[in-house]
Amino acid sequence: MDQKRIKHLCQEYQKRFKSKPTHVVKSCGRLEVIGNHVDYANGYLINASIENMSIVGVCAKRNDNVVHIESIGYPVIEFKTNQIALNKKQDYETSKGLAKGVFKYFEKHGYKKGGFNLVMDSTLPSGVGVSSSAAFSMVVSKTLAMFYNADKKIPNVTLALASQWAENTYFGKASGLQDQLGSCSNGMELLDFKNVTKPTIKYFAPKLGNYQIVLVKSKTSHANASAAFNSIPSDYHKIEKKYHVKALRFMKWPNFLYDAGKAQNKNKREYKRAIHYMNELLRVRRSYTALTRGDIEEFKACIDQSGHSNLTYLQNILIPGQTHANLLDVFTKSRQGIKDGAVRIHGGGFGGACFVIINKKELAGYVKKMTKLVGKKNIYFIDISTHALEWKAL
Repeated sequence: MDQKRIKHLCQEYQKRFKSKPTHVVKSCGRLEVIGNHVDYANGYLINASIENMSIVGVCAKRNDNVVHIESIGYPVIEFKTNQIALNKKQDYETSKGLAKGVFKYFEKHGYKKGGFNLVMDSTLPSGVGVSSSAAFSMVVSKTLAMFYNADKKIPNVTLALASQWAENTYFGKASGLQDQLGSCSNGMELLDFKNVTKPTIKYFAPKLGNYQIVLVKSKTSHANASAAFNSIPSDYHKIEKKYHVKALRFMKWPNFLYDAGKAQNKNKREYKRAIHYMNELLRVRRSYTALTRGDIEEFKACIDQSGHSNLTYLQNILIPGQTHANLLDVFTKSRQGIKDGAVRIHGGGFGGACFVIINKKELAGYVKKMTKLVGKKNIYFIDISTHALEWKAL
């Protein structure tokens, strides 16, 4: 962790509480490498934590039941540990709601809880799909676990489940578990959600060679994309219902593909999106093998094919009714301009960012072109973290 950053946070803490913090905690933003819109349908994907996009906080226990959380530049969050009932009007879509939700999950599952002071800052950009809400709730979960439940050695997966439950129930966002797991990954991880509450996790060190991962934030906002986003699981459910399966993961694909080829089904969006799901799972497996072996050509091919599927099958670039958006410009100009690399949509789509893998020899020229389109501040070089969720005594 950055010692200058920690020193500054300690100074801020001392200004507020006239005492020194005892511990430092860190959580990272998440990177969806490949596996777009598959986790909530029992699929699998490759995730990673981003070292240079993180939340770092300094903290100390209190002798009462008050929780005081301060993210520099944002309103103070304060509540008592015995006053954590859900209030939808006050809690939904707020950081306070997330924090209260984490405490409620701990209470429901028999863990101890107590007060603490926590002062933090964030280097996570908004609108890029790196899930600042997951990183925030993981910091709260880790702090509560270490101050009051250290003897139980609560695993990261449980902390991720607490954070996801808080986001679903107290924040009001129906997220899958990949965001929270991505915030605490050690390297890249292959996540298998065949069992959505007990995913199989396989960590690995990617062999990227002379290539750089870049996120390019478009000027297209997610603000009006909720209905478009929700249409994807809705379309999945149409296919699941038709073929009597609880999730697309369990489809008998030969029967489906026979029906999908019929004239009356070829242009139906739900069939196209199910085809994306089927092929995206294959691309995830191919990418895992490629990244562990250092086969960058195969990995680039998977990313390129996933990007093509964003455009033609999943259809998560333009909101229905749109004919143009800056996200489409970033996507198409990246695909056309990169000679040695590939691009796909990062995260939910309908706004936000593109995921780019590019040969470092091309990087300067690519950045120059994208700067004209979105501004240099919206181009992010990604460093993969090997220690994403950290807790240390000061």
